[in-house]
Amino acid sequence: MTALDQGLPAGLKTRSRRIRLAKTIRLATAFILMAISGLIWTSFSLFLVAIEGEFHWSRAEISGAFSVFALTSALTAPAFGYALGRWDSRRLLGAASLVLGLALCGTTLVETPAAYWIVFGVIGGIGSHCTSSYAVFAVLAGRFRERPATAMAMADAGSSFATFLGLPLIHWIIVDAGWRAAYLFLGCTAALVGGALHLLVMDPVRRTPPSQQGSGPFSAKLPLALLLALAAAYFCGSAVYQGLITQQIALLDYYGVAESLAVWVVAAAGLLLFIWRLGSGYLCDLWGPGKVMTIAAIGIVTTFASIAIGATFSAPAALLVFPLAVGIAFGGQQVLLAATVRLMTHPTAFASILGICRLASGIGMAVGPLAAGYAYDSSGGYEIPLILFATMSVGHIVAYMTAASFGRKS
Repeated sequence: MTALDQGLPAGLKTRSRRIRLAKTIRLATAFILMAISGLIWTSFSLFLVAIEGEFHWSRAEISGAFSVFALTSALTAPAFGYALGRWDSRRLLGAASLVLGLALCGTTLVETPAAYWIVFGVIGGIGSHCTSSYAVFAVLAGRFRERPATAMAMADAGSSFATFLGLPLIHWIIVDAGWRAAYLFLGCTAALVGGALHLLVMDPVRRTPPSQQGSGPFSAKLPLALLLALAAAYFCGSAVYQGLITQQIALLDYYGVAESLAVWVVAAAGLLLFIWRLGSGYLCDLWGPGKVMTIAAIGIVTTFASIAIGATFSAPAALLVFPLAVGIAFGGQQVLLAATVRLMTHPTAFASILGICRLASGIGMAVGPLAAGYAYDSSGGYEIPLILFATMSVGHIVAYMTAASFGRKS
């Protein structure tokens, strides 16, 4: 019994305990769903090696399926987010779990790169919404109205947790039973566990009243300038983060940091990122997203300052700050921006708005690594990519401040 329950009538005490239990169950369920998501997304590198070894396809052909998966998920997010607020979200997400599970299981039957792109990339990308953060966040926002950002952050940590514990499991299955068995395991987990959790445990997303529905997925009751500013913040933040983390080992090596040392620092940064993702949600509820964005902005300045100092003065110690700082700068942005959207929108429009933002974020995730690679290849160094990402980081902050300003006026 908590201090809040003392002095309450017996009936209210029982109701209070039931509410807390229901919140705990929903939060644990969201954590599991995000863990499934993290395992599916991060295990692709293991399948890449295994599939290449069997079929001898090029890595570009195999990696293309993952790009199609990510882009399909992003491009269909606005429509799916719109649908979550109009129909029974539990059935929609349960059906998406089945689609994702069938796609992953069906991947075991592919014999050509084109089939792999269609089954895993297109069909799997459509089904991936069952474990997308925006869908899970939309569900949690209805249950956790007092501290939604903390709940989102705790759920989001499931993806990092799965990467830590789940990847060794997937690797063991691939080595012991083959990559097809690993895909069957992921498919059955997504379909059976994910579907059951959505249908039997998770809350429904609040439906939009007919008077607020508008005429399509882009008709949410939010000023267009505010919506564009939020989308720009999502795009720039995701592009910079994905561009930097996919290049961090190579970048440190380029500036003279030993690869063995770089790997350990990046691993330590992963632990810091896990802690920050949890803490940023709590701080968003405690201080507000604006102050947490100030901390992220300091992380952005520290990221590029550490690289500049380390490269200019050949100081490896300064360069080692970069992987740690970039996690603070961008690692908590999904929760931070979602908490900001939650403050600016009606609960019934939350899923729809986050679906549009997921589109912007997904495009940024695809653009960032490509921009880093092309800029490096064309210039022969990391100076141009870093200038590009520093500029986009400024755009990320300005877009957020613009959205916050519009949000206060609307």
